[in-house]
Amino acid sequence: MGLPAEVLELRRQLEQRFPDAQPVRYGTTSAVGTGLAALDAALPAGGLPRGRVTLWHPGGGVTAVLRSAAAAAMTAGERVAWVDGRGYAAGASWRNGPVLFRPEGEHVASCAEELLRSGGFALVVVVWGGAGLGDGEGVRLARGAREGGSAFVAVAGSAPVSHLRARSSFDPEGFRWRRGAFEEPVWLESVVVRVRLESMGLDRRVRFSMPVEHHDVRLSLEPRLVDRRGVRR
Repeated sequence: MGLPAEVLELRRQLEQRFPDAQPVRYGTTSAVGTGLAALDAALPAGGLPRGRVTLWHPGGGVTAVLRSAAAAAMTAGERVAWVDGRGYAAGASWRNGPVLFRPEGEHVASCAEELLRSGGFALVVVVWGGAGLGDGEGVRLARGAREGGSAFVAVAGSAPVSHLRARSSFDPEGFRWRRGAFEEPVWLESVVVRVRLESMGLDRRVRFSMPVEHHDVRLSLEPRLVDRRGVRR
């Protein structure tokens, strides 16, 4: 069975845009830092491992942490791809962010595999629309990450292959508000994120504070995106 037309077009565009891309040799290249000193210190290689799969369970703070990692990689002159399988990524906050892809549900795995194998991205984040990766697609993506040398983070409930597993949540006591004239909370300034990292022989917990970015609340005007109420159009 041949590849879908959308995936073939993605392959063509990758070849045109990154003609000199070569797979990164992750064995001799540093990990991809997250831009969060406390988290990088807790990660085994000082960052997200290249050529490996990091399974990050959906939860509080995951998008903010991975956006920080994307920003750190781009500041260092590297490329980042973000595959939005849930139809949530939109708005002005993405204009200067990673290269954003919004494939249809059945093409998410094929799109991610092409990006991983291309060797053109230091970090590839895939936000999975379903509960988790199936056995076949999970193995293919792990092989693609190894061949292309990208740090691959799958935001999903489960994956058949993963080098590192992470869970994040907000600390209920870690919300910091700007106060109004009558000392009422009017503006959320920062939150404390808790992350648990697990791997073979590793079980670490770390806490760190992150500033809160505020964006205009809007309803989706694009047919393929969900709106702020979580209703798919």
